[in-house]
Amino acid sequence: MHTECWWQKASVVDRLFQQPTSFEFIQATRLLRHAPERNRHQEWSKSFQFISSLNLNFPTSEIESLQCEDHKVQMTNLIVGLTGVQGVLPYIYTNKIKQSTRAHREESLHFLGLFNHKLTAQYVDACLNYHLPMRYEVEQENHYLNMLHALSGYSSQQHEQQPIDDYFAEFSGLMQGQNNTHYALSSILSCIFKYQFEINEFIPESFQLNDQQKSSLGASQPILLGINSFCGETIQQIDEKIEIVIGPLKREDYINFLSEGIHSAKLKQLLQTWCSPTMLVDLRLILDKDELCPAQLGEVHSMGLARGALLMLNPAIHNAETCYSLIGKMS
Repeated sequence: MHTECWWQKASVVDRLFQQPTSFEFIQATRLLRHAPERNRHQEWSKSFQFISSLNLNFPTSEIESLQCEDHKVQMTNLIVGLTGVQGVLPYIYTNKIKQSTRAHREESLHFLGLFNHKLTAQYVDACLNYHLPMRYEVEQENHYLNMLHALSGYSSQQHEQQPIDDYFAEFSGLMQGQNNTHYALSSILSCIFKYQFEINEFIPESFQLNDQQKSSLGASQPILLGINSFCGETIQQIDEKIEIVIGPLKREDYINFLSEGIHSAKLKQLLQTWCSPTMLVDLRLILDKDELCPAQLGEVHSMGLARGALLMLNPAIHNAETCYSLIGKMS
């Protein structure tokens, strides 16, 4: 005998009317504009009635009240209007209407509603037309992406990297500086990969000098102190290398960030496109302590040499031993 199937009817519109304060104002308006019962042959604002708010308290949500009467959505918002805490009129008008008699208060709200409704409807239209994240979500042809790419100096035609074009448009504000900052790099990578990133700067890097680069007497090229003269066989530089620390990671994510993994290739592509071509990058992975387990022989196990197999005495801490050169060579 089959068990009875239970399911819960899920309607976003019903939830919106039950819990209007949990939705954003523009989000709720967009949802109700496309409701099936709306008349498609008339202007969308005629199906709404935006009411002026008389609340002067700190707004805890964008929508104060929402109901449907006579096939018209009546909505009171707290972010735009003539009265209320965010209203364009001085607070004395809101107080005077609020303290008046009920009949006078309703008459005043109906009169102000003539202007408040038009103002709010135009605000919604402006948000949908000029708010780029919304246009990117709705429209198919996003011609303005090239203008956003220009802020960071990125050219989609030149790089031809369709998977990461949207990232350079979304974070063009952080990428537009001449020098990439520690905050910008960690913030962008955390938003893209949804992991905790830490950037360690000024990592010393040693270079071995060949015979042509070493300073010696009687050389064909003149040697100038502090310009092209070197003392010793190696030189150390601290301004061209960083270390990126990621974690703690689950085992599957840890494997994907290893060399030639999916996340590793994506991270390398982003850094090589955005950052300086001479910058060296080391990647250090932190494996979550709860993901440490004994290594076993067999084909079903992904554990192996340099792929998560660790020798350690105390497994109660996050392991940060895995470090490899993402761009450049290990020193």
